[in-house]
Amino acid sequence: MNRPTPSSYEDWLALTDIEKREVHRSWNVYNREGYGFPVCATGRLIISSLTKIFEVEVGTWHGGEYVLNAYVTDEDYPKMPQPLEQTFEGFRVFWMPLSKHFGLCYKKPEA
Repeated sequence: MNRPTPSSYEDWLALTDIEKREVHRSWNVYNREGYGFPVCATGRLIISSLTKIFEVEVGTWHGGEYVLNAYVTDEDYPKMPQPLEQTFEGFRVFWMPLSKHFGLCYKKPEA
């Protein structure tokens, strides 16, 4: 039986990891069901990260799963968890180097 989508992000956070997976699996992510929940998670990931995140996007992983695509400097990238290894508030995180972001211009600060 599918668990209903929570009515607020606070209700989402109150779910256990297993309950979050159940709800997430019930969404048709290609139709953007539940899209507001990973959007909320992106902002909270930026705020809570000890490493500066330059950009974060909600992505759709193969098979219909929302993922958080987070871009950090090429220097910080080797220190980050492997792609999809980390979960943040119920969503897997795909860390990427800033040089792989097609639309973001980043100039390395002068020393």
